[in-house]
Amino acid sequence: MDITCRRLGRLTILDLRGQCAVSPDEAETTALRSTIRRLVADGWVHVVANLAGLKSVDARGLGELVLTHQTLEAAGGGLTLVAPNAAIRKMLAVTRLDTVLRLCDCESEVVRRFCGAIGRNASLSATR
Repeated sequence: MDITCRRLGRLTILDLRGQCAVSPDEAETTALRSTIRRLVADGWVHVVANLAGLKSVDARGLGELVLTHQTLEAAGGGLTLVAPNAAIRKMLAVTRLDTVLRLCDCESEVVRRFCGAIGRNASLSATR
């Protein structure tokens, strides 16, 4: 899984691409966990996980999303999942995680809710 980090005001947007599934070395889940730890340590606790580029998530990947949610809430922030494909949305529904995790259809909806109207002063920066 590839993770790209963008910031908009106090909001961090993580673009997830590939698969969030257990590999022998658990590199995918380790990458997400270390990214979240770094963000929390730096005070970035309001996170949007853009799942538009994520092809699949297995049970372990769902567990990591729940752990991410819990970690961010404990730090005073939160996690919103954006644009899950039909298969991921179905997994969230079957496991009833769609009642625990915040879901949104598009990134702009979350940005509007969190940041209000985006004006000329909003800065969007990409980091890795």
